[in-house]
Amino acid sequence: MPSHQSILPPPRLTTEEPDSFAAFSLEKRLPVILGKLIDNADTPVLHALQQLATEMREGKITTLPPVIFGTLDQIIKPYSGRRWANMPFLTVELYFYARILLAFGHSTATPADPFQPAKEAANLQAIESLATLAEYCDPDCDIHKLLRRSVIGNTADLSQHIIPKADQVSLLVDESDTATKLIASGMRRIDLVFDNAGMDVLTDLLLIRRISSYCSHIVAHVRPYPMFISDMTMINMENLIEKLGISSIPAARKLGADITQLLRQNQLTLRTSPALGLPASFYADETLTRETFENAELVIFKGDLNYRYFAGDRRWPHTTEKDYFLQRFGRSALFLRTLKSEVLAGLTPEVVAKTSTLQPDWLTCGHYGIIQVFTE
Repeated sequence: MPSHQSILPPPRLTTEEPDSFAAFSLEKRLPVILGKLIDNADTPVLHALQQLATEMREGKITTLPPVIFGTLDQIIKPYSGRRWANMPFLTVELYFYARILLAFGHSTATPADPFQPAKEAANLQAIESLATLAEYCDPDCDIHKLLRRSVIGNTADLSQHIIPKADQVSLLVDESDTATKLIASGMRRIDLVFDNAGMDVLTDLLLIRRISSYCSHIVAHVRPYPMFISDMTMINMENLIEKLGISSIPAARKLGADITQLLRQNQLTLRTSPALGLPASFYADETLTRETFENAELVIFKGDLNYRYFAGDRRWPHTTEKDYFLQRFGRSALFLRTLKSEVLAGLTPEVVAKTSTLQPDWLTCGHYGIIQVFTE
């Protein structure tokens, strides 16, 4: 095994790689998402979306207006004129959603969220399901149970072409014992990066309530704009907490009251984080990590996209050592994720050997989950 210093980051995932999930996404998955919006769009939004569909097939990347999406316009500028089928995967995904938002008239003054109805429906359905999840709604629920339920909740991703059912998810990596000990060790600050609406975010809130018993301050991060269809923004979070508080379901109302109390007591802070709208790589960008997570001792990354944000959207050898990332990230990290992309590292040789017996698309099908800890 080479030293940490001699490890060179592998190539980025790109849309030009044959038979990759990135190429599949550009050819199939993203056009389906766009097609559904076109089917329900009014003029002039319809014309802008149709123009985007044409550009994806035949055109080139064009520049974005400044400021609206933070510094994303500066990141996109060097790619102007390049074909969509020759782009870094995460960069082109973010560009795709930025163009959708622009088509709907999104601006800093008048933010638009074409995905809000889908998120609200998913949240209401998830709130109703809490009536049947009494063991997880217990404020003293075993952390192991909450961690596993959190991974299952991460199947609720509306940007995926296939969403597996809860009983179809099995844990490929289960480091819940290590995670539980870490959470219960009495840290001053733990951060959590939210992912999807629906049951996914509700399992996050159940986990936040539980770990608040052990931690002085929790900072929970949301996306700066409504991208990736089901990703949570600040408006989505505020609406969800309000809906929980007025729910007719006692467990939901209790959860809403407890989260509201944590917010009022400043034990929980909700934060919009600009980095989560850029093709970031937290392990590699010390400045970005410090600006986003400050003095957090542990960051819980929920979901597939946030794993990509941590490790960079690269084809890492699956046995790349955890310490390589940990030394650069500068704090512990916990990943709760169902696998829906080709980014994965820190596996033992035994787990890698097991993957050879799984279905061919095991990395992207969403049927396998991980509770993975990077810590000293």
